Amino acid sequence: MNPIADFAVDRAMHLIARILTGKRLKTVAQGLEHLPAQGPGIIAARHYHHLFDGLAFFAVVERRFHIVVTLDWAQDRRTKFFMSSLNTLARWPMVLREEALANRPKANRLYDRSDLRRYQMAALRQSIKLLEENRLLVIFPEGFPNIDPVFTPKTHADEFLPFKPGFAVIAESAERTLNRAVPIIPTGIRYQTGSTWLAQVDFGAPLYRRDFASRQDLIDAVAARVKQLSGLSADK
Repeated sequence: MNPIADFAVDRAMHLIARILTGKRLKTVAQGLEHLPAQGPGIIAARHYHHLFDGLAFFAVVERRFHIVVTLDWAQDRRTKFFMSSLNTLARWPMVLREEALANRPKANRLYDRSDLRRYQMAALRQSIKLLEENRLLVIFPEGFPNIDPVFTPKTHADEFLPFKPGFAVIAESAERTLNRAVPIIPTGIRYQTGSTWLAQVDFGAPLYRRDFASRQDLIDAVAARVKQLSGLSADK
């Protein structure tokens, strides 16, 4: 995508976000100095609300960013086509969740298990490409929000799911390609509800893969920090 088209898409996405936000959401942020001013970065964030989390990032992150999103929630082929087209235009990597597919009756599924690997590999390649272009990539490693009109395995407001390894795999693969460290910025999100919701987004100091003995150690450290930044105790 050429720079002019890229800028136009970015402005369009911000406009869509403002329209969707309306008067329903106000966002405040702390720790914005932890976001790299340039170069690649992975924002690993808590996932609380299926819509508001993304809108909160549009409100406070000035740099162009790309969100790894799911498509398995689509209820019909028209929605699937529209969202696929929009995500392709925005260059948002798309994945499917095995748990979400298993929750849908077979007669209503737009995807099956054979699609999981194909989407996963395409999202990995696109994520690496975006990081090569010095973009910010937003990932919700829990995979599911607390509030979702379609399906979520979470049963209460403070529940926090174990982090999936995708963000760590992306960081490893990108670092091999770039031959440089990719910062992972743990990010907490919490809300105060009311007629207008207040989102508080807290960005923590970057963590680096090189500082951990194993992939799982990195995942555990990022998850623990995201919990803290979200105002959750370690046993949630």
